[in-house]
Amino acid sequence: MKRTLYFILLLVMIGSGPVTHWVPLGSVMASTLDVYLNNQEVVFNADYGMPFIDQANRTLIPFRAVLEAFGAKVQWIENTKVAVATKGSVEVRVPIDKNHIIRNTKLIEIDTKAVIIDNRTYIPIRAVMEAFGSKVEWIENQKRVSVTYEAAPIISRLPEVYDLRNIGKVTPVKDQLDIGACWAFATLGAIESSLLPGQVFDFSEDHMSLNHGYNLTQNEGGDFQISLAYLARWSGPVLESEDPYGDGISNPNLKAAAHVQEAIILPSKDYSAIKRAIMKYGGVQTSIHIRDIAQQELGDAYNPKTFAFYYKGQSLPNHDVVIVGWDDTYSASNFTTPPLRNGAFICRNSYGTTFGDKGYFYVSYDDVLIGKENIVYTKIEPSTNYDNIYQSDWLGWVGRIGFGKDTAFFSNVYTTDKKETLEAVSFYATDMDTEYEVYVVEKFETESDFSKKRLITRGAFDYAGYYTIKFNTPIPVEGTFAVIVKVTTPDSLYPVAAEYDKEVAWLEDVDLSDGRGYMSFDGLSWESTEKVLESNVCLKAFTKN
Repeated sequence: MKRTLYFILLLVMIGSGPVTHWVPLGSVMASTLDVYLNNQEVVFNADYGMPFIDQANRTLIPFRAVLEAFGAKVQWIENTKVAVATKGSVEVRVPIDKNHIIRNTKLIEIDTKAVIIDNRTYIPIRAVMEAFGSKVEWIENQKRVSVTYEAAPIISRLPEVYDLRNIGKVTPVKDQLDIGACWAFATLGAIESSLLPGQVFDFSEDHMSLNHGYNLTQNEGGDFQISLAYLARWSGPVLESEDPYGDGISNPNLKAAAHVQEAIILPSKDYSAIKRAIMKYGGVQTSIHIRDIAQQELGDAYNPKTFAFYYKGQSLPNHDVVIVGWDDTYSASNFTTPPLRNGAFICRNSYGTTFGDKGYFYVSYDDVLIGKENIVYTKIEPSTNYDNIYQSDWLGWVGRIGFGKDTAFFSNVYTTDKKETLEAVSFYATDMDTEYEVYVVEKFETESDFSKKRLITRGAFDYAGYYTIKFNTPIPVEGTFAVIVKVTTPDSLYPVAAEYDKEVAWLEDVDLSDGRGYMSFDGLSWESTEKVLESNVCLKAFTKN
């Protein structure tokens, strides 16, 4: 009965649009599956179609998006249902629903089939790209297909205009009232956007702005660093229905409705990275400067007739918004003081629908702050993903520690009171191009047991951010165990994220008694971070019972 019900639901879901071939039972649509051509990411979205893994455990990709990025000329032959890609002297023909492809005149047998879903053609990436002489690798710990070849690919151009409102990836605009909680509205608006259109949530800004853990009142503001600490430790997000906004009352014991397991900090002023993140994930949280926060007054930088904003002063950011799109053609003449070029980001504010264009406005590309501090929430999982979280960095990444070089080892020691399985760990990459190795010591008693560390996985991150590394094989743990991470962050002298107060008033609640953290410059000699550096390393472990 359960299998039959699943099959019916699958047909109902897929049958909601024009379909010429349904997804075979057992296939997995994979919005978090990445495809890289010569280390350049191919951007997919709902318009292009998303890659997926079929029941034969083969990765199928949208035909046109990848082959055009590869630099091939593509063609669809309707009467025979054949996709054709040509590059140089090689032509690859991919018939639909057949266990073969044709390279020039040679027939090549394959163990899966190309399919059509919602009028989009999906092809097996390994078979087709290898037919062009490319090398194809599957990187399990990053859920990435890596395609390499001699010639550099032609990367798909970004569209001139893109707006998440047009594809149902924004939730209704809210009003923060006269409370300094814009950062919470921007954070949760971006998360809600990332979950759409498949999952619709209304999260509580009240709970985030009253239970973030820092020594700040609800009206004293915050930033994505505070948001991320609250989210990473599973304090939230909670539902708006459980903690309505504006009453100054909040129950700190409410349970998170979802778990944020990854958030990427995008490079400053990298507009291409911001745009690609919007297309791939959803809204991007960023910061601007307005004249008067309390009065919600944007000042002379804002043109209320055209909803255009352009700040070119020297003040620090004081207001967070969500970038939901862009318009490269938006005229410079729309701004009170015209910038040097056309183009603007489309931003969602938290001043209600009477502000701007029903709550949205345009921020010039030349604004000095837009796109400078950015974060996108990229993995939001069900609250049932793990049973237990082990951590000591309650306030998250507030500073960096290290040994004056780009490599360091850090560790946390945890104790269970029953048999569990270690499923994943999380930590921060403090800058771009961070490489990591994760080790585990299943039975830990003294510091000499660090020598028993066992390598579990390794990888790299393109950008700074908060990342969860899920193990391919869960590790049984009972009693005391240790997780060890080695990071190498180019050009960094202090590559490890840490929690400490350093006599900062709004960090005075840091607790150094709740963990056993260690640091090492070589993985052999270790010292306590609580005792020597008065800090907790930012490293969490996730288990199942």
